Amino acid sequence: MLRIRLYVVLNLSMCVLLFSCANIVAPTGGPRDEKAPTIKKRSLIDSAVNFKGGTIHFEFDEFVQLRDIQNQFIITPLVKTNPKITAHKKRVSIQIDDSLLEKNTTYTISMGNAIQDLKEGNPYKNLSFTFSTGSYFDSLSLHGNVIEANTGKPDTTSVVMLYLAGLPDSAFFREKPMYVQKVEGGNFFFKNLPNKEFAIYALKDLNSNLRYDLATERIAFIDKKVNAADSIPVTLYSFTEEEKTDTGKKRKTLIKPTTQDTKSTLSTDKKIVGRLNYSINADTVNKTKRTFDINDSLSFRFDRTMKVLDVTKIRIFQDDVLDASATIRLDSTQKIILVNTQWTEDALYKVILLKGFAQDSSGLQANAGEFYFKTKRKSDYGFLTVQCKKEESDMVELLRNEKVIARKNATDTTIIFPLLIPDNYQVRLLHDKNKNGKWDTGSFFDEKKQPEWVELFPAQISIKANWENKIDLKASFTKKPLLKK
Repeated sequence: MLRIRLYVVLNLSMCVLLFSCANIVAPTGGPRDEKAPTIKKRSLIDSAVNFKGGTIHFEFDEFVQLRDIQNQFIITPLVKTNPKITAHKKRVSIQIDDSLLEKNTTYTISMGNAIQDLKEGNPYKNLSFTFSTGSYFDSLSLHGNVIEANTGKPDTTSVVMLYLAGLPDSAFFREKPMYVQKVEGGNFFFKNLPNKEFAIYALKDLNSNLRYDLATERIAFIDKKVNAADSIPVTLYSFTEEEKTDTGKKRKTLIKPTTQDTKSTLSTDKKIVGRLNYSINADTVNKTKRTFDINDSLSFRFDRTMKVLDVTKIRIFQDDVLDASATIRLDSTQKIILVNTQWTEDALYKVILLKGFAQDSSGLQANAGEFYFKTKRKSDYGFLTVQCKKEESDMVELLRNEKVIARKNATDTTIIFPLLIPDNYQVRLLHDKNKNGKWDTGSFFDEKKQPEWVELFPAQISIKANWENKIDLKASFTKKPLLKK
């Protein structure tokens, strides 16, 4: 009996062992390959001279592919047609016919991040090389920056283009430039330039054809020619022209889509019948809490357009005293009633809306109501002192959340912005050349007029309650635009 039991146990053990061996588990993968391909061999050394055209080969240590080559590849000076570029196994080939090349000219080719390994897509970053069709290299360079004229921020989306001096202005929209460079963080850098004069432009090239032919494209230009031999940095101020006939195909007039506000209003009109909804931009729940900004207008926002406003049925009281100085009006959308007055700090206000104070085109009337709210104290605010150069044509603008909330003419060397809600702000200086109180764009075709330009204070300004902050624009704004001789 013992032998039988031992025999059974041994057989069961062998079955378990065989079963476990039969269940083969796939090995877990190792870490992801993040190594970029490397060049093992190239048929043309960098900075080669007397190049007469042909095919340039690059051999890599692994299989490679080309991605987004149309946008990544750049050759400067530009040629009539781009070279043929192919990838096969571990080789990338660039075929450049001699008919595309000019004599005694230095060319730079950049592949960007177009060359990637086949398995993981790791790019060989910024492959570039230079060659000359003559016995020497052009070695001059030109650098500068592009600024959005209306904001003072770096223009990070444009390309900078160079045309040979002497070409008509129409070359900007009819011909490709000789040299082109993308801006990086608003800055650009040309190298291997000849000792020649160029016309310089910036373009937000929306259709990627290196021509100014769309009305919505941002552009920039300066009125003088540039030469890399001068070693002077160039600042370009980009803008969009207000009215310009497309120089390409005739532009169709497009109907702007309705805004989200309009869509929601239409939807609300269908759902709500016999009721006129509105909201107030004040905290009317807790009348002891100081919440209302004394810089603001009291507003009643409706869910549909108002046809009739009876201001005699809207009454504003401060501590039970009627405020007869308040002005009441509908805004341009006809959906918001605005109440403006000289609000008193730390005061309790009561608003009485009598029945029929507003009604829409169908005759629906807004419901009556009574609301209370309390204004902030002056100690709830901070203020900002700005030191600047006295220049009556300049305007100091204060921004909060990318929106201009106040502006003052630089009629003195000290500008004060009081009663600021604690938050982060920005300051910029508008050079209002025509003194009309707003930024004006430029014009390339009609007047060759430069836009008015804005300088942005580089740092955010933190405003705290019951606290003063000071900045000095004179110390920060030192750059001047290179516009005219």
